[in-house]
Amino acid sequence: MNPELSNAAVPSANSPAQVLNGPFIDPTRLLPVLGDPARWAALRELVYGRPLSLTELARKAGRKPNQMGKHMAVLQKLGVVMLVASPDGDGRKQTYALPETFRRTDAEGRLMLDFGVCLLRFGDDVRERVSLTAKD
Repeated sequence: MNPELSNAAVPSANSPAQVLNGPFIDPTRLLPVLGDPARWAALRELVYGRPLSLTELARKAGRKPNQMGKHMAVLQKLGVVMLVASPDGDGRKQTYALPETFRRTDAEGRLMLDFGVCLLRFGDDVRERVSLTAKD
């Protein structure tokens, strides 16, 4: 087991994420959530480590902000994303980021998300395919 994962902070029992022995999210809750094109598009953008506002995520996913807000609420409740302070200091913006606990880079430099029960790899071919799907 990766020592970085075993030393990760475990959220409290009051946390909405279902954590199993570290940064593992219950796969029965995680996998159906990841199957939505709008949520996948949001993760694809957030994997770079830069926080994005709800408006930016909606634009990139080809959705309206109110629709994207519902998708982000699902990801937040599960513990996949978190609300953070806006980099520009505007406290009115809902700005989302991925917890660093999940972000990885493989030997070829590809970005990945490691949820303990599944590993998501992101590449240019996936980005183009998902971008087209998210606009449908």
